[in-house]
Amino acid sequence: MSEAINKAQTDIYDEEFFNNLQLAKPLVEAMGLKKDRHICKKWIQKLCNLKSDDPVVKKNRNAFFKYMLRIIHRAAEKEAEFPTVDPEDDEKQELTFTSKWSQDNRTYIAVKPLPGQGALIYMAVASDPQLGWDHP
Repeated sequence: MSEAINKAQTDIYDEEFFNNLQLAKPLVEAMGLKKDRHICKKWIQKLCNLKSDDPVVKKNRNAFFKYMLRIIHRAAEKEAEFPTVDPEDDEKQELTFTSKWSQDNRTYIAVKPLPGQGALIYMAVASDPQLGWDHP
C-alpha cells in the first residue's frame, strides 16, 4: 500500500512538473536578452535531467522550479515596462551633427548623437580667440 501511495505522489509531482514546463516556455521566450534565455534554458534542462523515483526529490525539484518561474515572470514583466530600442530604426534616422561657437569666439561645442548609446560631445575653450582656430 505504501508503494502505491509513493507511486501516486510521484505521478502527481511529474504532472505538476510537466505543467510548469508548459508555463515556462512562453516566459523564457519573453526574456529580452538572449543570454538570459540561454541561462534559463540551461537550468530547466538540469531540472529535466534530474532522474529520481524519490517523491521528496521530485517535490523539491518542483518547489525550485516554481520559485524559478516566479523569478522569470518578474524579470519578463520588468523588461516589458522598458521600451526597447530597435537598432534598425536608429539607422533609418538621420544623424544630426550640431556645432556652435560662442559670440566671443573663445568657446566651441559640437554634439553628435550616437543612437542607442548616448552622444559624443566635444568642447574647447581658449583664453585668446586668436590662437589659430579656423572659424566657419
